[in-house]
Amino acid sequence: MSKAYDPATVKALTAMVGSQLGSWGMGPGASSRLLNLSENATFLASDPQQGREIVIRVQRPGYSSDAAIRSELAWISALKDEGVIYTAAPVKNTEGGYICSMQLPSGEPRVAVAFEKLNGHEPDLNEQGLAHWFYELGKITARMHRQARAWKRPEWFTRRRWDFAGLLGPRAYWGPWQASWCLDGKGRVIMQEAFEVCKEAADAFGTAPDDFGVIHADLRATNLLVDGDKLQVIDFDDMGFGWYLFDFAAALSFMEQDVQAPGLAHAWVEGYEEVRRLTRREKDMLPIFSIMRRLELSAWCASHSEVPFCTENGARVTHDTVRLCGEFLKGQYLKGI
Repeated sequence: MSKAYDPATVKALTAMVGSQLGSWGMGPGASSRLLNLSENATFLASDPQQGREIVIRVQRPGYSSDAAIRSELAWISALKDEGVIYTAAPVKNTEGGYICSMQLPSGEPRVAVAFEKLNGHEPDLNEQGLAHWFYELGKITARMHRQARAWKRPEWFTRRRWDFAGLLGPRAYWGPWQASWCLDGKGRVIMQEAFEVCKEAADAFGTAPDDFGVIHADLRATNLLVDGDKLQVIDFDDMGFGWYLFDFAAALSFMEQDVQAPGLAHAWVEGYEEVRRLTRREKDMLPIFSIMRRLELSAWCASHSEVPFCTENGARVTHDTVRLCGEFLKGQYLKGI
C-alpha cells in the first residue's frame, strides 16, 4: 500500500498547510481543513478577519513537475480570460508566483498551489435533472476543445500525454489494469479482450491534431460545481495531451454501470453537437474511449489503495468493469449513441 496518504502523512500534511497560510497573505487567525484526498490533498483555508477563503492543493510527490503545473495554470488562465468557461482563478503567493515549496517534518518536499474558492455544489448524481447538466457539460467541453485547437501554447508548455500507452500501456501513469482489486481469471480474460479491441480501434483512429490535443481529462461530476444555472469546471490537475473525445469518457467516470449512463451519454452528445457536430467516425469511438477509461479507473483504484474511495470500492469497481467489458464485447455498451 502506498504511504502517500497514510494517516500519519495526512496529519503531517494538515499541520504543514496550517503553518504556511501566510504564504498566501493570510493572517495569524487563519485556519485550514482537509477537503479531499485523491490524486492530491486539497484543503480549504479561511481567514475570518479578512473574510477570505482559498483552496490549497498539495501535489502528490512525483506526479507533476513545476513546469507542468505552470502549464496547467496557463491553460486555466487562457480559458478564463477568453470567457470559455467558469473556473477558479489561480491565487498568487506573497512572492508573486503560484507555486509554493513546502516541507513535511520528515524533510520530504511538497509543492502547493492555491485557487479562489467558488460557490456551488457538485451535481447530485441521483437528481432527475442530472441529464441537463450533462447536456451543459457537453456544450462546455466542445467550447474547451475549440479553444484548445486554436490556442497558441507557450513554448515552455509541457504536460503528460494520455495516449494509449499513457492510459493503459507499459508506461500507464496509473499503473496496470491487470492489478485491479479482486480480479479473477475469468475477469482477466474479458478485460484483456476488451483491452485488445480498444487498442486496435485507438491505433486506427490515430492522433491527428484535429482529434488529439489539450484536454481536461477528468471532467467527472466531482470536478464540476453547480451555482444556480451556472456550471463551473475545476481541478485541471490531470489535464494533458489526449484524444478530445476522451473528455466524454471522463465525464461518465465511475457511473458507467449506472442505469442513467446511456441517457447521460446522449445528453452529453446532444450538448456537444450544439457547438460542434460529431462525425459517425467520432461517435463510434465514444464507447471505446469509455471502456478505455473504465480500465484506467480500475488501475487507478489499485495503484491508489490508500485513498478511502479505493479501499471501500475497489472490488466493486473491478466487478462492474468486467461486466461492462462483457457488454462492450457484445456490442451492447452505450449502444445507439
